[in-house]
Amino acid sequence: MQSQNNDNSFSQSGNGAPDKNYSYYGEYYHGQPIPDEPSGKDEIDLKHLINVSLRYKWWVLSITLIITAIATIYAWSLDPVYQSSGTIMIAEERNRYTWAGSDISSIVSSSFNVGAGNRLVNEIQVFQSRRLAEEVAKHVLEMEVMENGERFPILWRDYPYDSTLVTLGTLTGRIGSRLRVQRVDMDTDILRITFTSISPHEASHLVNITMDTYTQVSATQRRSDAHAALAFLEQEMEEARRALDESEQALRDYMSRTNLVQIDGQTSAVINRITELESRLQEIQVQRVGISSAITSNEQQLEQIRPGLAERLAENISGQMDRAQYRIAELRTQRTILLNNNPALRQNPELEPQFMRLEAEIEALAQEIRSITQSILDSDESDAYIGFLGRDDGGIATRIAELRRNLIELRIQELQLNAQEEAIQARLGTENLFFDGLPDNMIELARLQRDSRVNEQLYSTISQNYTQTTLWEQTQFGAGRPLDYGLTPGGPSGPNRTRYIMIGFLLGGILSVGFVFTKENLNRTIDGTDKLRKTGYPLLAIIPDTKKYIENRFKGHSYVKANGKKISSSWSTLIDTISPIAEAYRRLHNNIIYSNPDSLPKMILITSTKKGEGKTTVSMNLGVALAEAGKRVLVVDTDLRRPSTHDFSGLPREPGLVEYFYDDLPLSSVIKETVAPGLFLLTAGRSIPNPAAVMQSSKLRKLFEIITTKYDHIIIDTPPYGVITDAAPIMRWADAVVLVTRFGDTQTNELNHTIENLRRINASVIGTMITGYIHKDSADYYYSNEYTYDSYYAYEEYQENK
Repeated sequence: MQSQNNDNSFSQSGNGAPDKNYSYYGEYYHGQPIPDEPSGKDEIDLKHLINVSLRYKWWVLSITLIITAIATIYAWSLDPVYQSSGTIMIAEERNRYTWAGSDISSIVSSSFNVGAGNRLVNEIQVFQSRRLAEEVAKHVLEMEVMENGERFPILWRDYPYDSTLVTLGTLTGRIGSRLRVQRVDMDTDILRITFTSISPHEASHLVNITMDTYTQVSATQRRSDAHAALAFLEQEMEEARRALDESEQALRDYMSRTNLVQIDGQTSAVINRITELESRLQEIQVQRVGISSAITSNEQQLEQIRPGLAERLAENISGQMDRAQYRIAELRTQRTILLNNNPALRQNPELEPQFMRLEAEIEALAQEIRSITQSILDSDESDAYIGFLGRDDGGIATRIAELRRNLIELRIQELQLNAQEEAIQARLGTENLFFDGLPDNMIELARLQRDSRVNEQLYSTISQNYTQTTLWEQTQFGAGRPLDYGLTPGGPSGPNRTRYIMIGFLLGGILSVGFVFTKENLNRTIDGTDKLRKTGYPLLAIIPDTKKYIENRFKGHSYVKANGKKISSSWSTLIDTISPIAEAYRRLHNNIIYSNPDSLPKMILITSTKKGEGKTTVSMNLGVALAEAGKRVLVVDTDLRRPSTHDFSGLPREPGLVEYFYDDLPLSSVIKETVAPGLFLLTAGRSIPNPAAVMQSSKLRKLFEIITTKYDHIIIDTPPYGVITDAAPIMRWADAVVLVTRFGDTQTNELNHTIENLRRINASVIGTMITGYIHKDSADYYYSNEYTYDSYYAYEEYQENK
């Protein structure tokens, strides 16, 4: 056994400073990495996290169960809710700007930006608008009672407790918050309308009322837009009518005054061409007004989402389209003049080769414009931004894509109109040069006839558009067509109680782990060997808790009889020499003796941070362990304030150290032999008012000089140095100072304070030790390593397997 213990010894130099070599320091190998220890302070030690949670598993379990129980109670306290859904088909109406303006819906759209953008996206916004929610609220307030005779729960201020009717604003907000609109899938133009309510009948009623109200509102909106277009056309028609009357009156007056009735055929042909060009120019200007309005609206929406994108689109389109647009405008103007000079070409274009060449060139240029347009749509630099948005917010990405496409199409149309206007203006300038060679009276007559015909053509065109718009207004219906109305649900759709319970469970787990880690970080108690290791001193011994041992061995008695003496049942090295507790003290003995093989410690001083940490028990058991090696050992009780060695050993308190000092008793009369062979005790003696005077006296120094010559080892049991500093002079004389801590009792701040004070007086601290250690309750049990394996259970296992 002795050789075995020798192998577990350690080396030590200076005031307890660790040796740089890889050598065993008490319960740890210092200088050698601890298994599974984090290599960096900033790294997260997952194993440590798990082990801390396991250590406080009952806290974690309790908090988790409490939060889960609260979540369960809350989930079951919620009223059941019901969902009803219906589907509605939305007519897809994309903008198309025609050259002739024959499509009346396109005229209205281009003039007033009706239907610009993706129809389905726009209508989803309409469904989610406050205006529609308010219209639905008005219908619900009018109905007030459902088909089953019950009042709508949504009308109650607090259903079912307060039946006071809510206001229109409150009802509008409730409807808007409970209504959900989404696309059925991306390949269809069908929307699903869902409403959630605590009443199954109300859920289906609100879905159906919403779809019907939407149809009515959209029809009203369309007719309102058409009405605005009619007002615009009516104003333009009055202007054209006034201009026509004025031009006809001017022509009649001039012909009466000059007696000129007609002009020659060539001049008439020129006037007809000018009339056609002027009429086309007026149509272009009307269309351009509408397109400009639509461009402004789309740019404003795009600027709100991403500033600067609209301007880059305009620059990109303008740079690539100008040449092609101007050339095609020239060719179309030439085609218009040819058709005007030879109307038969409309039915038989192949009769005129020049007309066929014009058509071929126009088609080639149109194809080139379409290619440029598609290239811009496919490769604009904003695609990267839109793609980025598509990962996070599909609604915004879709809206940007639609607005961008609309702007590109509108810009192209605007460029085409500008190019046509420029070509027509150039052609009109050429045609008007013809009048410079005519007599003045003929020039005036020709111009008056030209103005009359132009105004007549313009008035006719506007009148025709006005008639078509009037008819279009009367045939407008809602944008949506209900496919499936909502049905009364057969069972509740929520709340999802399982989800609430799972959320409570997860939240409880997170909170409990957070709590235990906060508790762990705030924990100052010495609850494991790791905190002792951080002091920088070797851990000399781990003394197991003796409560269970005493309970089992001595039925809980604090004192037992030994050789006629009443001694403490904690004197394990004497009472039960083969117990694991006795083995722990022998390990302490080995680690002290072999701390420095070249110089055996003569005076060994035992101290602690505060009372009750077991320094007297350590002193007496260490004395027996030293005496077992055949040494003469003397234990000196210098704790004159609270002495306890006499009670521990069953010897009288007096005479003792005090009597030696004050009564001049011989040393032989105050040193007593204990029941342990080779172990002697110098008790404290009677109580005195000033123990510090004894500790600081030169007589005490002379006493130690005497007894060190008579005994192999002197063990000094001092007052707790963390509280009382009486023993400071003795600590400077001691060869080795052992600092005792108690498991679950000593605080880290107390320990650090005591160590700091010991360093200030240059005490030869060789290490620390822990008493009352319970491995299963310690931090070591969960997240330490093999070097702190519980010696108590290890020794018992060894004894059983012998």
